[in-house]
Amino acid sequence: MQSNKPVINRILSYLMIINILFIHGCTIIFPIIAPFNDLPEPSGPYAVATCSTSWTDSSREETFTEKHDFRRLAIKVWYPTIQEKTVEPELYVENPELRLPAIANQLNLPISLIRHFDGVLTNSFVSDPRADFETVFPVILFSHGLSGMRSQNTSVMEELASHGYVILAPDHSYDANIAIFDDGEIAEYRAGNRRVLKGNRLEDVDLSKISIRVSDLSFIIDKIKENNLDPFLEGIPYDSKTIGVIGQSLGGATAISTMAMDERIQAAMILDGWYIPVPDSILSQGVEAPVFHLGQLEWSDENNYERMDRLMLSGSGPFFKLLIPNTQHTDFTDMPLFTPFSLLIGYTAIQDPIWLNDLIRHSAVLFFDTYLKAYDSRAFQTLISNEPETSSYIFIP
Repeated sequence: MQSNKPVINRILSYLMIINILFIHGCTIIFPIIAPFNDLPEPSGPYAVATCSTSWTDSSREETFTEKHDFRRLAIKVWYPTIQEKTVEPELYVENPELRLPAIANQLNLPISLIRHFDGVLTNSFVSDPRADFETVFPVILFSHGLSGMRSQNTSVMEELASHGYVILAPDHSYDANIAIFDDGEIAEYRAGNRRVLKGNRLEDVDLSKISIRVSDLSFIIDKIKENNLDPFLEGIPYDSKTIGVIGQSLGGATAISTMAMDERIQAAMILDGWYIPVPDSILSQGVEAPVFHLGQLEWSDENNYERMDRLMLSGSGPFFKLLIPNTQHTDFTDMPLFTPFSLLIGYTAIQDPIWLNDLIRHSAVLFFDTYLKAYDSRAFQTLISNEPETSSYIFIP
């Protein structure tokens, strides 16, 4: 009979760690026994610059607030640049005094366990928008998950920017863990708590939050289409005629729904997408543009992938699936990269987070190179077909 001694020793070690934390205090001990790692370096030829701004959509009333506000979005941009290596990279957690409590609340953890998260470095350099190139690069919009944030997949955004893409990501106000605007105002998480509208706009009450997110992305596209009206965009080398989208979880539903309603989006990558909120009308009609789904092998709600397959078979564009065994929802964010402690407490499941992150980053570049830059599709399709220990499917009508 196999000995249980290794398991018992592991349990005793965990109990010892917990005991030390309670005796000596998490803030002092935890950064030592479970330090956070910086993000992996992007592989592309360009350095990555980043900057942020706030935009107001004066055509939409904000329904998460009691007063009559217009919809505001805090936008982050990553883009290719020529940058001196002596410039200090940006911290992963911006405004940690506001962001860290929101993240701790989202994860249901004491803030003392993630206080040292404010020291994690990215590979992006904060820079005012400036034109380093005569050429322009395709645009990719990113939509985060429910109670997530615009920077939750920074490793993928930096990888894409280093290969010649401009990425714009909003904190979906009141749906993100927190949105922090240029003037210091905040929009805390309030999803599901919209106020009731009156008068001839009563029909808006019945719209799910997915419609708000879809309008967020379409508003950003409107802004980049009229860049001469916004000084912030003047120095960013983007091609407003070539646009893709990435979404994680509810952001995946947002990406699909936006692409179905806004023909300006030409390709969508979905990271463990949540298809339940996608309207039935979109599932029935499908989408015409290419879709690449990369996610866990099985969802606890089997209806999720049934709806994804319904969307796939209804569409007229190519649909690619790459399903990874032994993963869970949060593995398709940056979370597994920071500390093995997330695996210990069950917040992530992937045993080799570097392998998975490399796969996500590499496949993202190949997918968008194929469908936004018109590269030969064989490199991307070969990756999908030949990736070991995964379940892959390529559907090209």
